[in-house]
Amino acid sequence: MPCEWIKLPDGSVAHVRYAKRRAPKCQFCGAPSTKQCDYPLSKTKTCDAYMCDRCSKPFGPNVDTCPEHPVMRFF
Repeated sequence: MPCEWIKLPDGSVAHVRYAKRRAPKCQFCGAPSTKQCDYPLSKTKTCDAYMCDRCSKPFGPNVDTCPEHPVMRFF
């Protein structure tokens, strides 16, 4: 768990511990996410929806789309 020391305005020091980040969940079924959608929305941006293996639609090696987007014909 990451932590850091922060100097307060009165000169004292505080030790702050940060909580562990939770793994994102699938936006479609709530299962733990393992992938993000690679569907292009513009020339520089992709959908990036978090999804699990069951909800993803594979399109070749390391390219997957979410249930909201069609499987791509050309990439």
